Amino acid sequence: MAFAVLTAAVLAALLHPLLRPPARPSATADADLAVYRDQLSELEAEQGRGLIVGAEAAAARTEIARRVLASADRVAAQETSPSDAHDARIRTVGLGLAMTLPLAALALYLLVGSPGVPDYPFSARATSTTDSAGLPQLIERVEARLRERPEDGEGWDVIAPVYLKEARYAEALDAFTRAISLMGESPRRLAGLAEASMARHDGIVTETARVSYEKLAKLEPSRPEPRFWLAVAQEQDGRLAEAIAAYDALLRDAPADASWRTAVAKRRDAARARLMSPAAAVVDGQRGPTADDVAAAGDMTPEARTQFINQMVDGLAERLRKDAADLAGWQRLIRAYMVLGRHSDASGALADARRAFATEPSSLAALDALAKSLRIES
Repeated sequence: MAFAVLTAAVLAALLHPLLRPPARPSATADADLAVYRDQLSELEAEQGRGLIVGAEAAAARTEIARRVLASADRVAAQETSPSDAHDARIRTVGLGLAMTLPLAALALYLLVGSPGVPDYPFSARATSTTDSAGLPQLIERVEARLRERPEDGEGWDVIAPVYLKEARYAEALDAFTRAISLMGESPRRLAGLAEASMARHDGIVTETARVSYEKLAKLEPSRPEPRFWLAVAQEQDGRLAEAIAAYDALLRDAPADASWRTAVAKRRDAARARLMSPAAAVVDGQRGPTADDVAAAGDMTPEARTQFINQMVDGLAERLRKDAADLAGWQRLIRAYMVLGRHSDASGALADARRAFATEPSSLAALDALAKSLRIES
């Protein structure tokens, strides 16, 4: 209804010239004659002052007289023309439009519109804009803003966990790095950076993750997450005894009802099994450690156990020096060196194995994959 009234008002303003009655010819003629009388008076005044004389004054009177006659002719023509009926028709059309168009618009709205739908005030629309927009659209908005203002630390801080949740790990790693650079370190940002880095590298505790967890452990000493992953890093580096000690310390400090106790205990037990029974990694020739060897290793002190395992690994290395064509043996030896923390020996064994299989591309590819999985620099 309000728009219908507004439409009528606009049409009335536009049609006003049509609805206004035209000026009568006699009124126009009276105005013209008044002008011409003024011109004659001014002409006589100038002639009296000697500014215009003789033929020029006569010519000016003649021109004014001609204009008076022409005006009289126009008035006579207008008074005899059938303009009244024409003007009446124009006014009728104008009034019809002013009344018909709003009514037609209202009828059309009632026919195809939804007059029963309640109003939707701006405050409600503004509140629901974020909720109604999809996550991809929100990400695009933030990304567009960050392209214009890459120094916006809050923007990187907001989008980094979203990237992580969406499994866009490389972008999450970059976003967390930028957020820390612009806004400083916080427990949440350090944890996100470490998680993104590990996810980006298939679960490996990278140097970035390790440093982040070390800082996080100092900021929040009671938080179990950094302690666990630092123990995993020690395990991945082959420092099994240190990893086991870290797991034990974490379990000692953990609440009895902690939901993650079981997972940590399983990880610790697996590390102990690797340390005490390296059969999967250090099989010597056609046989691995016997059941008696494993039992004896379980009764040894950590130092004696390590010496026992090193002897087995050295025996495997000696055999491979005599029979270098055993690819599986080289792979077991390299893994064993990494488990024992003998990283330089692992790199040397990898180089020896590559020389032994220099003419076999498939064997070299297997060795390269092993080096990558163990993060051996070569």
